[in-house]
Amino acid sequence: MKKMVNGVYVDMTADEIKARQDEEAAWATKKAAIKTAEEKIVTDRASAKTKLKELGLTDDELKAAFRL
Repeated sequence: MKKMVNGVYVDMTADEIKARQDEEAAWATKKAAIKTAEEKIVTDRASAKTKLKELGLTDDELKAAFRL
């Protein structure tokens, strides 16, 4: 692997490569957690909308009250 130092590409040391790989793994973990959280929000919102409709609210009422 190479990195740019002062406009010149130089080889990375083994420690730098390991650190970069660790950073990439950490980012992948964070990215997966964010995606899971976003999917949960979508699922929870749909569930809430369904439950409120079962209580008798209309789509217009849901939009007006909760922006669902």
